[in-house]
Amino acid sequence: MKQITLYLLSLLISAAAFATPGPAPKPAGVASKAVVNAGTVRLQFNKIAANDDHQDSVLVIFDRFDHTGAGVVYEVFATDSEHGITIPTVPDGKYFVTVICRGLHTDRTEMLVTVKSQKSEKVKIKLEDAEIFTKENVKIPAYNPSYSDMAILKSSK
Repeated sequence: MKQITLYLLSLLISAAAFATPGPAPKPAGVASKAVVNAGTVRLQFNKIAANDDHQDSVLVIFDRFDHTGAGVVYEVFATDSEHGITIPTVPDGKYFVTVICRGLHTDRTEMLVTVKSQKSEKVKIKLEDAEIFTKENVKIPAYNPSYSDMAILKSSK
């Protein structure tokens, strides 16, 4: 019994010796440094489609300019009535931003964006024209081949 007690006590002491202090709890009403040194990025798309009865997905990747790592996507944003997405609390710095559209639009855009503390950055993105595929939109042109214009490449005898 003494050996077990001595063993558990030595484990407890060694764990306390190598432990590092965790984050201190924030007092109420004090914002963190990351939130204070953050800006807002607004991605403004041109009119997405002629009719607004569809939904597109947009993947936005912020990669730091100094190659220290990419951000983590943890929130889903929807376009507002002005066809834009506002991303709040982006830490200040310079970013490579990649915008990939999935759905009706399949555009991919890459740009360099600088976010400043307590400022709002607006990025305009022009999307290519796209139409929703329906049976009524399909037009198959008439093709009448001219057999007199065909060449014989090899005769098989």
